Amino acid sequence: MRIFPFCVPPYDNGTYIVADEAGDALVIDPAQGERVVLAAVREAKLNVVEILNTHGHGDHVFDNGPVKEATQARLAIHRADAYRLGPEYLTNWLGEMKRCDPDDLIDEGPLTYVKDLRLVALHTPGHTEGSTCFHLPDEGILFSGDVLFKGNVGRVDLPGGDAAAMERSLARVAGLAPGTRVYPGHGEPTVLANELGWLRGFRFGR
Repeated sequence: MRIFPFCVPPYDNGTYIVADEAGDALVIDPAQGERVVLAAVREAKLNVVEILNTHGHGDHVFDNGPVKEATQARLAIHRADAYRLGPEYLTNWLGEMKRCDPDDLIDEGPLTYVKDLRLVALHTPGHTEGSTCFHLPDEGILFSGDVLFKGNVGRVDLPGGDAAAMERSLARVAGLAPGTRVYPGHGEPTVLANELGWLRGFRFGR
């Protein structure tokens, strides 16, 4: 398995390509990273089969359309966040997005898009209703979206946010193996063990 991590401006979005040894690949949260994603796909001769969105905020999904069009991949998002890809959300603070409807609606559990990767969707609401972490248990890797960052957690004060739901989601993440490497939706990767001192029992002030 290979991971190609990118930090995409202007919001330091975590955009990731995950590929098996045969070259089949997933793109997690294209953000505004069309150019770097497609350049990496070409250079590594990857076959992108699925684009995964951790949630539907514009900074994470902005280049869904161009990446999907260039790779002919399918697009997946949790069904509770699918409405965020609808026409009323195409214009946002980043500008006008190309419309890109989801092909696959995620709930919870194993995802078999790349047959040589054991990938599990963990529905972790709180930042949005459909926020989803993508877990590779055999490799000890978690793509956490805007649920967990290095030293911080995602916002719950935006539409669809829910502090109590986020606390439950964070408790679930804290229960994973301490050696799990966390690739977040913004900023630097971390290891779960380094976050457990403050993460266990985390509560928002309210």
